[in-house]
Amino acid sequence: MAVDLTCPYCSFSRNLPEEKIPPNARSATCPRCKQRFFLSYKDGMLITEKTTEEGFRQKAGQEVKETPLRTEAPWEDRSALGLWQAIYQTVKGVMFSPDRFFSRLNYSRGLREPLAFGLLTGSIGTMFSIFWQFLMVSGGLMSIGNAIIGQFTFGLFFLITIVVAPILVIAGIFVSTAIWHLFLLLLKGADNGFEATFRVIAYSHALQVWGLIPIIGGWISLVWQLIVQIVGLREIHETSYLKVFFAFLIPVAIVLFLVITAIILIVFFLGQQHLGQMWQ
Repeated sequence: MAVDLTCPYCSFSRNLPEEKIPPNARSATCPRCKQRFFLSYKDGMLITEKTTEEGFRQKAGQEVKETPLRTEAPWEDRSALGLWQAIYQTVKGVMFSPDRFFSRLNYSRGLREPLAFGLLTGSIGTMFSIFWQFLMVSGGLMSIGNAIIGQFTFGLFFLITIVVAPILVIAGIFVSTAIWHLFLLLLKGADNGFEATFRVIAYSHALQVWGLIPIIGGWISLVWQLIVQIVGLREIHETSYLKVFFAFLIPVAIVLFLVITAIILIVFFLGQQHLGQMWQ
């Protein structure tokens, strides 16, 4: 059953499933006007009231638990904000205050909007990162002597990048979400479902804009995006950092184990071949 929760100060309203409101919740903070208001039940109906901090303290014997209203990301409100302002506010929120951004992010609005945002920012960052690497590797490809060949190669590379980058981004979002969510489930740290994990991974691609910076931008985005994902998953699932850290470390440890095992087997196989040749 869903209930309408309306801020008594600015009349901002949000429709929430009743099970998402903790039974001992006594207050909430409006995501629009940032005012804190009191929650109470009357004849089975949820009532919101204006009050002060002193008013909260006067609720003797009641534990006040603040429940922030979850709302959509600015990107999802671009019809009101405008496209560029929606992108700017979303990138800024994810990049500089991920704890606040994801603690207030709704996780029951579907996958389409976060996927579209992740695809947009991720593709731009990925294309530029590949472009800078191409320039480093190609070196003097565009020299005067190789101008014609160089221009043809550059144009072909650019077209391939435009096609490949979005595919890599979409695959990366879904694969990363699946891995994170699987291990969070195993650690009982994914109470708010697959979509919550997906939204964190998709919106964390805002950090891919660092790819616009030559050479070091890709490394900055990689590290910063991981930090944002850890913070975001902790906030949106309302779990502990310890569970999120282990959800990251366990698959990394598995991959390292497989790589080391493969290296040992290859070295052993090559060593056996070398010994065989010596005795021939």
